[in-house]
This record gives sequence, C-alpha cells and structure tokens, in this order.
Amino acid sequence: MQRFLASTLLIRYINWALVLGALCFVPKSAYSQAEEYILKPGDVISVSVVEHPEFSGRHKIRPDGRINYPVIGELDVASLSCAQLVKIMQGKLASYVNNPVVSVSIEAYYSNRVYIIGAVGRTGEFEIYEPIDVMKAIILAGGLTNTKVKSIKIIRADGNVVQIPMVGFWGTESRRDNKRWVLYPGDTLYVPTSFSIPWAMISTVLGVISVSLGLYLTIMSLGSR
Repeated sequence: MQRFLASTLLIRYINWALVLGALCFVPKSAYSQAEEYILKPGDVISVSVVEHPEFSGRHKIRPDGRINYPVIGELDVASLSCAQLVKIMQGKLASYVNNPVVSVSIEAYYSNRVYIIGAVGRTGEFEIYEPIDVMKAIILAGGLTNTKVKSIKIIRADGNVVQIPMVGFWGTESRRDNKRWVLYPGDTLYVPTSFSIPWAMISTVLGVISVSLGLYLTIMSLGSR
C-alpha cells in the first residue's frame, strides 16, 4: 500500500513538472495572412469607371460603413478590400454600363497611425501619411535591438497576422515581398525579444522532482523494513 501511494505521488509530481516545462516551450499557432488593406469607416475612397465620369468620384465611408453611390444607392463597403469592392461594383454597374471597368483607390485614411513594439530602439505609435514599407518602419523605430531575431510579425488592424522571415530581409528589394510587407494605418509591427532560458522555472521543476524522488526512496526504504 505504501509503495502504491509513493508511486502515485511521484507520478503526480512528475506530471505537474512536465506541464510546467511544456508551458515554457509551447509552440505558436499558425497565423492567417492578410495581403490587402481593409476599408474602414472614415476612409475616403476614389471610384473610377472608365469612360463613365458620371459614375466616378470620391466618397467618404460613413460611420455605418456605407457610401451613397449614383444610381446604385447605398453600398456596404467597410470590411472590404479595394479588390473585393471592385468586383461588387462591376457586378452592380453591369445593368447600366457595358463591360464596366472599375478601379478603387484610397485617397485618405481615417486612422494614420501604426504601432511598433518589441525589440526596437523606440517603441510606440508612429504617424504615417501613406502605407509604409516594413524596412522603413524599422528604421523609423530606431532599428532592431535583437539582431538574432528569425522572424517579425505584422498584426493587421482586423487581427490577421503576416509573418516575415528575416532570412534575406536586408538583401535586395527584389527579395522582399513589397505587396504584403507593408504597414497600413492601425497595423502593429512586432519584433520578438531575444529568447532567454527560464532557468528559475527549470530550477523549480528540478527541485520538485528531486524532493519527490527523495520522498519516494524514503517511503520505499521504510516499507522494506
């Protein structure tokens, strides 16, 4: 009976120690990736329809996420990318224009700030007037303080994350993904800090295991007498 209780106690301590150790090295989940800016209330967009100036013009997205467009009327545009809005408008204009060719561009952003955190010279919020390349953003923040970082992350305003490998990042511009590696207003750039081994946690876990083994051996010794 004593041996059974000792074994049970030891197993519980070891399991607890393994759980603590796992928490220190839990892998990060896969991230979804976003490639385009998502329109928000307050943004100003320009809609152009080739050879049809009557359907072209500037529109400010209202707080309810809509614009009032000629002939078509109310359109929900917030939470869409420009490419998505182009497809929607081409479909709606097909009844009035033969093979409509539509383009949508952003004239002004409602929020003009990005956030840079982590291992950089100066963290915080930074004002921008147009989307900014990640390399320029790093320079704006005073450069990297963790030169061994393997990847950095763009956290989009809508919660999506773009992971950027640092291998070849400082090479020629042709090796960088300039379409996706861009900060838009409301985005956050995160540079991980250098990894440090949690010696205090490891010491605690080893201490628990050592005490458990000592208790187990003591009980076994008493039981054998």
